[in-house]
Amino acid sequence: MSLRGQLQAAGDTPPPRDKADYLRLLRSLLLALLAAAVLGWLFAGADSVSVEEHQHYTRALDKLRQGDVQLNAATLANRLALHRDFDTLSRTLTTQQATLQAIGAPPAYLTAIDGARLLDTLAEYRRLAALKAEAIDRYQREVAILRNSQAYFPAAIQNFISEGAAPPALSREIGIFARGVTTYALNGDADLAQQLVLSLGHLQQMAADPEYPQAPRLRNLLAHANVILERKPIVDSAVRDILELPTAEAGERMVGLYNEGYSHGALRAHVHRVLLFVAALVLAAYLAIVIARLGRASRALVRANQNLQDRIATLRQTQEELHLYATVFTNATEGMTITDAESRIVAVNPAFSRITGFAPAQVIGQTPKLLSSGRQDAGFYRDMWATLARRGQWQGEIWNRRQSGDVYPEWLSITAVRDAEGTPTHYIGIFSDITERKQTEARIRHLANHDALTGLPNRLLLQDRLNQAILQSRRDKRRAAVLFLDLDRFKTINDTLGHEVGDALLIQVTQRCLGAVRDTDTVARQGGDEFVIVLPELEHAQDAAMIARKLLSALASPFQLGPHALTVTGSVGIALYPEDGQNESVLLRNADTAMYRAKDDGRNGFQFYSADMNTASLGELLLENQLRGALERGELRLHYQPKVCARGHAVVAAEALLRWQHPELGLLSPGRFVPVAEESGLIVPIGEWVIRETCRQLRAWQEEGRMLVPVAVNLSAQQFVHQDIVALVREALNANDLPAHLLELELTETMLMRDADRTVHILAQLRAMGVSLAIDDFGSGYSSLAYLKRFQVQTLKIDRSFVHDIREGGEDGEIAAAVIALAHNLGQQVVAEGVETEYQRDFLTRQGCDLLQGFLFGRPQAAEDFAASLASLQTPPAAQGAGESIAA
Repeated sequence: MSLRGQLQAAGDTPPPRDKADYLRLLRSLLLALLAAAVLGWLFAGADSVSVEEHQHYTRALDKLRQGDVQLNAATLANRLALHRDFDTLSRTLTTQQATLQAIGAPPAYLTAIDGARLLDTLAEYRRLAALKAEAIDRYQREVAILRNSQAYFPAAIQNFISEGAAPPALSREIGIFARGVTTYALNGDADLAQQLVLSLGHLQQMAADPEYPQAPRLRNLLAHANVILERKPIVDSAVRDILELPTAEAGERMVGLYNEGYSHGALRAHVHRVLLFVAALVLAAYLAIVIARLGRASRALVRANQNLQDRIATLRQTQEELHLYATVFTNATEGMTITDAESRIVAVNPAFSRITGFAPAQVIGQTPKLLSSGRQDAGFYRDMWATLARRGQWQGEIWNRRQSGDVYPEWLSITAVRDAEGTPTHYIGIFSDITERKQTEARIRHLANHDALTGLPNRLLLQDRLNQAILQSRRDKRRAAVLFLDLDRFKTINDTLGHEVGDALLIQVTQRCLGAVRDTDTVARQGGDEFVIVLPELEHAQDAAMIARKLLSALASPFQLGPHALTVTGSVGIALYPEDGQNESVLLRNADTAMYRAKDDGRNGFQFYSADMNTASLGELLLENQLRGALERGELRLHYQPKVCARGHAVVAAEALLRWQHPELGLLSPGRFVPVAEESGLIVPIGEWVIRETCRQLRAWQEEGRMLVPVAVNLSAQQFVHQDIVALVREALNANDLPAHLLELELTETMLMRDADRTVHILAQLRAMGVSLAIDDFGSGYSSLAYLKRFQVQTLKIDRSFVHDIREGGEDGEIAAAVIALAHNLGQQVVAEGVETEYQRDFLTRQGCDLLQGFLFGRPQAAEDFAASLASLQTPPAAQGAGESIAA
């Protein structure tokens, strides 16, 4: 082949590639793959932040913080009794738990470190939320118990005191304790709590007395008081725990950490975009001019986008803040006013119009002087503006006027808004109507110092008024007087007609007492039916007597209480300053003593205090203390007085009369100590002893072979009400194996009328048992003929006052004769007690009286003496049998 052909053949064959070419090709492919991977990573990083996910998570965090605020507000509202139930608390707590679940997973665009920090803070918030939920649960349990006792205790203790279930001294102590517990439930005073705990301990000791019939009821009331004293601090502590848990701070930390993480994610996305742009520049290097232009445009776009994002974020934050401010301004319960630097109103919120009555259009452009009530003078406003200028804010209580003209109190807070130079540009006023709070405070002050039923000053205010009267009299060297007024037989009205009628009577008595005294005098209710009148600045002691007469005269007119027209009298005791006492406690005590002297003298009158009254009162107190152990010491005795048949004068029955063999005073009659026993409640165990001792004595006479006659026993009102008298009588008869007709029970008309239906039921059981029943002192009480027939008693005892009036040559026996005729018409026998003269005996016999009893036929004798004389006084067996048939 020629040289030319070889050259041509060589030209047709491509030159062989060396190893470097393949390496460069492989490197180019690797670089392309790396560039693609880098570009893909840059694209993914640049688009990693989701705006929608960011907005959703931000709203969830805001909802969590708002829910925490609402939870605290719901707790306070429930504690202040604005919401009585726990529904709001439960709903808010459930919403909080749901929101916590919603934000449990942080957004993916947060870095691992930011996400971990956010999760740690979220765990801390969950821990605090769990503690708050536990505190709320504890609060709900405790406040439910506390509210139950707070609702029950005041009414129950008032009923307990009003019913007279305790002696006056104990009732006063219980009343003071109850008011202290109510006050403590309102203010939570720790010093008052210590005093109440001491009082509670003392009352619990008294309630532990087994002889006190109302002890179980008192212990129940004291248990509720103890619940209030124990639970009130626990509930307050639970509320403090709920409000003091730092959930709000934890929520703010979560928001801050999330915003910081979001900034890091946004920055990382921006870095990816910049790197992507740089990569694009490197790959497009061959288009320098285009790349340069694109680079400048891209950088400008990035800057514009960043500025736009910043502006959007700023606008969004500003919008949220403005929305929040607008919501607060519009929905706030407090009135808000915004004025310019010249105090012209530029904006008001709806609460402003609701409180003041002015529409926005009526006040825009006006000054707040439009609302001025005129109660504050110019000096007040000068001081207010001086404080605003000096401190930048002012707050205080002020009186303003509504559009209707009503003046109302409000709590006002004013804040000055200043520019960069410190010059005020606007003033923001926030106020709330405190009329209700003022009224509540006034009601609390009134209730703390006045009686709830009559509106008169109570003991606390009475002591202050009396102390002021003493100080004034001491300064002017004049007298002052304390009048202690107690209504006569008021308890009978309460027991028979009901407490509603008794309360209405007390209200009318209050009005009459106020009309009988001067404007400078004080009429106070001491408790129950006791009133105290303080008379300052008296010239003479007789001035107090004149007021006492006016009071008694005012009470003399009948009181119209529904269908009842009642005439009520009163007893007044008078103590003078300075003769009868130098301080309020001594004067009150001495006036009380004088009042009891007025009652002893026949009631419906007044008495001045004298020193011997204290001695008599002390004697009564000592007598009560000695009587408490008389039953255990065996000092009580029964004496027996015969009842004789009016025709033949045979002894056919007897009455057991109580005596007390006092170790120092000798043998005491019942009139000396029975009133003390009734007032102290000892009459119940003493009355039980009388029934059992009578049955035992009858059994002893029976075993001795003596002739037996029925024996009558008097029942007290307290014994009839507070004791199962049917069971007691049955047990006493069965224990001594006695026939029931040998025991007769004597009851008074007043006792029978207290609860007529219950009385009929009890008397029917006693009649069915075979026990004889008699009405004692007939004619001195209600003497209701309808009930007399309904009660179906066998015997009427004419009151000794009617027998005493029977005198020779007189006509005073007509009442006794009428009672005898009435009883016989009803099929009942009649006993006349207090027969002391032969004329009385003959007169009653002529009128058909069945049995006679009195000193004419025999005085009360000891059991041994009565048994010894019984045989000599009785008639032969035939006459005796006739007498027993009459008495049975």
